[in-house]
Amino acid sequence: MAHIRNLVYTVIIILIIISIREAEIMRVSESRRRIYRVNRFDPRRGAGENGAAANVDCFPWGGLDGTDDYRPATSAGMAYTGDSLLVFMETAETGLRIEQKGFSGQVYTDSCMELFLMPDPENSRQYLNWEFNPAGAMYLSLGKDRYDRLDLPEENYRELFQVKTLTGTGGWSLEYRIPLSFLRRFFPSLEPRRGRAMRGNFYKCGDKTARPHFGCWSPIDLPRPDFHCPDFFGDLIIGEE
Repeated sequence: MAHIRNLVYTVIIILIIISIREAEIMRVSESRRRIYRVNRFDPRRGAGENGAAANVDCFPWGGLDGTDDYRPATSAGMAYTGDSLLVFMETAETGLRIEQKGFSGQVYTDSCMELFLMPDPENSRQYLNWEFNPAGAMYLSLGKDRYDRLDLPEENYRELFQVKTLTGTGGWSLEYRIPLSFLRRFFPSLEPRRGRAMRGNFYKCGDKTARPHFGCWSPIDLPRPDFHCPDFFGDLIIGEE
């Protein structure tokens, strides 16, 4: 009986420690969470000039395990139209790695820019993750966390999302469009309106590049690289009409 009682006490203590850790993560993430206002797209401006830039300037794992602390200047932007979300990202990354083609679950190993988006947090904790390399190779999946995800290998993704990439001597850029009709396949109650908050994060990475790096827009407070952490997502608030 004493053995069973001690085991029960041990389990209770472990659960208390886990609860305290989760509460601490929530407290830190809430205090550091960033906010981005998603304004209506103005066709008189360039794709990357609609609204302020969301700077991907947090590199919490820079120099991890003795690696080079590489932090390429990277920014993102988002706007909306009556039927789509528009995403624009650009980076000063050089020495690009471009190995993956088409739809690939290994895009993150190349030079890569990503958007993780929880479109309807009021009704669903699921989020989508778009990952692109400079050649337009893409990975896209849906789920609530890293482990329980559904791959979404859209055969005509370049046309569906109108993917555009541009590379140059000073870096590369990415532009694409997310139709609301696509989002409503998985979030049928989604209705973007002024003041409505989506949640998400913009990322810059390159796991197998010559200079591995892991950058984010909304800060992440975890000991090892992990982008699948929705508790640290920032707020993407639908703004001006």
